[in-house]
Amino acid sequence: MEQQALALLNTLSGIVGNKQVLTSQDDKSFYTTGFRVGQGEALAVIIPESLSALWQVLKHCVAAEVIILMQASNTGITGGSTPDGNDYDRPIIIISTRRLKGIQVIDDGQQVIVYPGSTLTELEDTLRPLQREPHSVIGSSCIGASVIGGLCNNSGGSLIRRGPAFTEKSLYAQISEQGEISLVNHLGIELGETPEEILHNLEAKQFTTGDSDTWQGKIWADDYAEKLRDTNSATPARFNGDPHYLHDSAGCAGKIIVFAARLATFPASKGTETYYIGTNDEKVLIALRRFLLTKLDQLPIQAEYIHANAFDMTLRYAKHLILAIRQLGPQSIPGMMAKKAKWDVRVKNIKCLPKNLTDRLIQGFNQITPPLVAKRILDYRRRYPHHLLIKVDSEQAAQMTALLNTFFSDQQGDFFICDKNEAQDAFLIRFAVGGAAISYCDYLGIDPNERLIAFDAAFRRNDEQWLFDLPAHLQDQIQADSCCGHFFCLVNHQDYILKPGVDGKQFKQEVIDYIERRGARYPAEHNVGHLYAAQEDYQQHWRELDPTNSCNPGIGKTSRRKFWQ
Repeated sequence: MEQQALALLNTLSGIVGNKQVLTSQDDKSFYTTGFRVGQGEALAVIIPESLSALWQVLKHCVAAEVIILMQASNTGITGGSTPDGNDYDRPIIIISTRRLKGIQVIDDGQQVIVYPGSTLTELEDTLRPLQREPHSVIGSSCIGASVIGGLCNNSGGSLIRRGPAFTEKSLYAQISEQGEISLVNHLGIELGETPEEILHNLEAKQFTTGDSDTWQGKIWADDYAEKLRDTNSATPARFNGDPHYLHDSAGCAGKIIVFAARLATFPASKGTETYYIGTNDEKVLIALRRFLLTKLDQLPIQAEYIHANAFDMTLRYAKHLILAIRQLGPQSIPGMMAKKAKWDVRVKNIKCLPKNLTDRLIQGFNQITPPLVAKRILDYRRRYPHHLLIKVDSEQAAQMTALLNTFFSDQQGDFFICDKNEAQDAFLIRFAVGGAAISYCDYLGIDPNERLIAFDAAFRRNDEQWLFDLPAHLQDQIQADSCCGHFFCLVNHQDYILKPGVDGKQFKQEVIDYIERRGARYPAEHNVGHLYAAQEDYQQHWRELDPTNSCNPGIGKTSRRKFWQ
């Protein structure tokens, strides 16, 4: 097998170049270790720089019968884009799409074609001069996340009106039951016959779009807003594995290899207003959600929840992220994360230094610097444990203000309209929440694979409760916790850092049992990864996409062996 592996690596080096084939443990570490959880061995990491090179790499990997694990930004929460342990039956090749960037604006800016390495931030920047917006914006856990990664996971995002990432139009490679790879063009664009011709014409932009589109299909979840307004439904609005939003690349979880996807864009808001709401009672927010969904002529742009625990953890342990985004922009974060990973490897190789030295230095900086957050926001933190940020179009502001005044005339809580700096601070805190728990663990030397347990649960649309209300014996096992979420969607992100010695698997199962008793679905948008068992209908979808189980095997607690044995 060693000779076969060496021959494969030599062939792949001839396609992408020696520097783009990583085989040393130090070089592979960034790609074989998940952002939060997940770690395992891989034969090599391959970094192609063109779609054509990706196709050539795939053909040789399929011929060699190795496992193919596609990885974009590696910002996942549930370990779904890295190996998980070392008990696979075939060698693993990780193919990183970081350098496969590209965004093509088509149909007068109303649609885009995105490549595997395109990030949400790049898409936002591309569309901004056109006064258009993408389906999603940077999220709390996924700063630097790729567009295709979100599509493959049916990620939900924070933009209320647009629903989970979804399209029926994509270009992808698929491995048949006979072990043969083919390129499937469902972009709805005539690009040629052979894979080489299709990829050349796509990269060279030698095509036209419009009335002659050859593949009809949706390019976004255009029914989602209507689903949200049904606050009497006993089912969640969205969750991973929802059959309604599974199609080809959408929800594939890496079981096919996506080369490009065609997505909708949306008119940019001419102006926005952000409302900062605080209360001591979560039931007030539940009542407010129902009130606004019933009364508002148009849904808000965003409605984001932050609990006091998440607020405090973020300002203490993720302040560096807030400052980096504020000063350098979100596009700087992936590069900074990669540099930190390299320094972590160097430090670990020096035995006389603490393994988490870089994290200690970062947290030392965070500890000695002031909060750097607007005064009114800090004042609300002192007054209230429950915080809600609602962003609306400027033309909605008069109605929103009137409705909030009416609602809080006889309800506990208060609100204020943010100025520009306050709005920026509020959403920066919300976006940095996802990194706070991992920064906390890194600083204290806690293994997140053992003691950080994360849930993103989609509660029923008619639920009367928002927070996880765990029994006392589970509460006693928690060292720290953090809660945030997409409130109008009732998607709750809950992180628990467990005390030393707690059985994490038992804790997780008991919380899952609690979630299921509440009629919720999980995960809501981070996908199953290697942490959760996929429902049977979701597994069947993957088997149809990948009958040989060659792409990302083991996902969703499924078989890791060839042909799903």
